[in-house]
Amino acid sequence: MRTPDIWQCSDMPSQADVLTAERLRRARERAGYAGARAAADAFGWPDYPLDESGQRVLTAIRAKLYAHAFHVDPDWLMSGGTEPATGPDGAASGAPASSQSTDELAERISRLTDAQRAALAEFLRVMEEHQGKP
Repeated sequence: MRTPDIWQCSDMPSQADVLTAERLRRARERAGYAGARAAADAFGWPDYPLDESGQRVLTAIRAKLYAHAFHVDPDWLMSGGTEPATGPDGAASGAPASSQSTDELAERISRLTDAQRAALAEFLRVMEEHQGKP
């Protein structure tokens, strides 16, 4: 019988998760938020610090939400590559035309009450849990 390797812990984030978390931290800092908790409080994202610390795998849905809020490309946030340059207003330069509908969505979300944001966050959490299930 083989003894388990104490260094192989399922709770430890993968190298990819660590790199994604680092990009998320850089995006948050460039957007002007001092810490993960400050961003979480500002946007009503109670679990955001788990993503930034790499304790939770960042999904495409949350990457799009964070990317919009922090003005970066969601593809860069998820997979890296060349870090996008930012313009004078802090927004990523060369944003695609489809970002207009994302801007409208973000504007609507910004007008929600704390209770409504919490309900939306819970809805998105449930949607992620059931993603790909019949």
